[in-house]
Amino acid sequence: MDNEKIIEGTKQFNELFKIDKFKVVLEKLTTNVDIDENEKIFILSCAIFFLDGYNKDKRYRSFLNFGYYIILKYSIKYKDFKPLFDFSLNFGFYPISKFLLSLGLIEEESINDILIDTGLDNYYNGDYYETFEQKKNRKALISDISLEKGYIAPTSYGKSSIIIEIIKNSSKEKIAIIVPTKSLLVQTYKNIKKEKFNYKLLVHDEMFENEKAFIAIFTQERALRLLSKGKTFFDLLFIDEAHNILKNNSRSILIGRLISQSKKLNSDCEIIYLSPLVEDIENIKVNENQDIKKFAINFNIKEPEIYELKLNKKVYKHNRFFLKNNKDGDNYQGFKLGVANDKLDYIISTSKNKNFLYTFRPVYIEKLAKDLSKKINPIASEKLNEIIKILEQEVHPDFYGVALLKYGIVYLHGKIPDIIKEYLESKIKEIKEIKFIVANNVILEGINLPVDSLYIFSTYSLQGKELTNLIGRVNRLSDIFNSDKNNIEKLLPNIHFVNNEEGEYSNGNNMFNKILLLRNSSFKDDVKNPVLSNFDINSIKDVDKVKQEKRRKEVSELIIREKSLFDTPLDFNDKLYKSLFESGIAELYNDLEILFQKLKSFFETNYYETNEWKEKDILDKIKMLFLFDSDIISDEEFRRLTNDETISFYRNYIRISQKRSLKENIDNYFKFYKERSLSNDFKKRKFYFGTSYGDEVYDSVSYPNSKRKVYVDLGKVDDDVRLLNLVIVKLKMEDEFISFTLNKFIVFLHDFNLITDEDYNIYVYGTTDKKKIKFTKFGLNIGLIIKLEKDDQLKNIYFDNNNNIKYKEQFKEYLFSLNDFQRFEIEKFI
Repeated sequence: MDNEKIIEGTKQFNELFKIDKFKVVLEKLTTNVDIDENEKIFILSCAIFFLDGYNKDKRYRSFLNFGYYIILKYSIKYKDFKPLFDFSLNFGFYPISKFLLSLGLIEEESINDILIDTGLDNYYNGDYYETFEQKKNRKALISDISLEKGYIAPTSYGKSSIIIEIIKNSSKEKIAIIVPTKSLLVQTYKNIKKEKFNYKLLVHDEMFENEKAFIAIFTQERALRLLSKGKTFFDLLFIDEAHNILKNNSRSILIGRLISQSKKLNSDCEIIYLSPLVEDIENIKVNENQDIKKFAINFNIKEPEIYELKLNKKVYKHNRFFLKNNKDGDNYQGFKLGVANDKLDYIISTSKNKNFLYTFRPVYIEKLAKDLSKKINPIASEKLNEIIKILEQEVHPDFYGVALLKYGIVYLHGKIPDIIKEYLESKIKEIKEIKFIVANNVILEGINLPVDSLYIFSTYSLQGKELTNLIGRVNRLSDIFNSDKNNIEKLLPNIHFVNNEEGEYSNGNNMFNKILLLRNSSFKDDVKNPVLSNFDINSIKDVDKVKQEKRRKEVSELIIREKSLFDTPLDFNDKLYKSLFESGIAELYNDLEILFQKLKSFFETNYYETNEWKEKDILDKIKMLFLFDSDIISDEEFRRLTNDETISFYRNYIRISQKRSLKENIDNYFKFYKERSLSNDFKKRKFYFGTSYGDEVYDSVSYPNSKRKVYVDLGKVDDDVRLLNLVIVKLKMEDEFISFTLNKFIVFLHDFNLITDEDYNIYVYGTTDKKKIKFTKFGLNIGLIIKLEKDDQLKNIYFDNNNNIKYKEQFKEYLFSLNDFQRFEIEKFI
């Protein structure tokens, strides 16, 4: 929309708010206070006025949104659904029309009404009813022959089904779906698997065996790894959560690199960008010559009800269309509703069936969940008791999640081992007694949970787009319209902003400043990724001009380097230098030239051909080549490996721990941590936990005068229960460090023939057995494979003609003999 139209529309809203009658009636409607017949006629007339304004000039989108809000609020409050029905028909909000008819909330009074009902069925796509705008854009997207297309739609508007429909209508053979997280990878894999496409399904780059046809569900790292081998390319590429490319981080740069590489390898590669948050499609282009055709759904049929609990315990309700800054003497705070006893009592008194409590840091998530449990009575539930018993067996009786489940509370964050997190996510959907989910942004990347109320305790890193995406997770459209109950009120999801003190459940923030962002329904793209064609180097600003110029120079060099990565290496040294960037190793160093010269000299000596080199352990090889000078290493977590004791720890962890079950590792490392916590040597007591859990700095030769709290002194951990839960999150951190950092170096050594295939397989997969490796590449961890072997079940699972895992009838019987957690772990990929 033109900026002038936005400003003009805002002025008209503000002028209208100055009319006393309008202000009084709107406040009543917003706060659910009864209005009389004259006020009903007045406010509905206002709605018609705004809808008429939109019909005259379609750029006034806010007029349509506000008119719809009035009608939606009125119809739900007074159960008078005729205005909402008429609106939904006239403006193409057909899911609402059909829903009202199917529940008998609108009587079919005439032949005309019957024809309307029949016509609505034209908007049924097999799974759900679509809006006029949704169907129009979906069909246009499917039929369009452009090589690059963007589908921009609010959360829960069928982007997943779009992927499946495009694949069904495509003759492309080499297909890749790029997702940002492992959890979304698993969810997408399951959705694709249900369709029984005649393709091999890949979830790991090393699963590729020169297949002619495949569907790869990858992160950007795995997709680039596959393409780097030079044995294949993509015909059709989906970039899910495509707004991530706008960010300035290494993973966003990799998305840009993947797009460029895919287009270079196959100029006819079709690319589909999917996102709820891209405003201008031009901003996600990596090359100014790209032509990306945009298909956008501009209207969201959900309108949030915004509440705010202030520090003084007063509760206010906001109407997003009339939010104002507290300036020019206007002391706007919203519409006052009352006073709460305290934050947690407020949550309990306003809660619904499934309530999502959002905060940022894992330590705050755990504290909030535990404090909430103290306000709730235990729940008598056989289903909960069954899950609790299983978690006690498979994780540990002292796992925080066990105690919290007794109160119907689940907490989730990225430092919980994946299998635990994914298992708990599945239980949220299945068990109605789980009423509270306390989590952070792990929920933002497409994981679909049945949430009908949101409490925001932290707005750290949440700007307008992120807030909109978070709010969009509440009351997914499928949960509303695929129901035989009258859930129409869920189109008004309850969003509560809970102000709290610094260090309580967040780092402290003024929620109202973020609430103000919701005045808008669209937000300007913030192009921070240097590889994007619309990136502006002058956007890098710093009050310190020296630092500013240094940063601009670094970014300019990065842009040049990224472009050069697609050039054929001139010689071995050029290949070596580029490999440091392609592998991600370069980002761990602050002086890459010293590292490059070290590697260059190493290859020139031919030392790698000697028996002395060949007999070295892999981690010793990494230490020799990459950890010879701690001063050039910028990554504090990787720098720990300059310590011989740390190297020994990871050697043991990789060789032994990955073959154990989760429970065995928890028990084993709890004993190890307990012993360390009793040591008189503070160096042995201090363990790296990063910023998520770290509460102490660690001054050392490598980190003099450090101010970053990234360590925990185990000697100061006050009880064994907390120590046990630190062990659980540390196991996830170790797995991530090995997968995302250490494996970069192992792959590098293997690519340059500095280690054997056998050494590589032992370190990466935990075995040299080809069949076990094949299962491991499919997502089964080696510990689980060892269990299946022990139970004599490997003979009952096999690969079909498309190299997808299948199982015999005997294996199905075996699955029923396992507990729910074990069965869930196996069924993720089988």
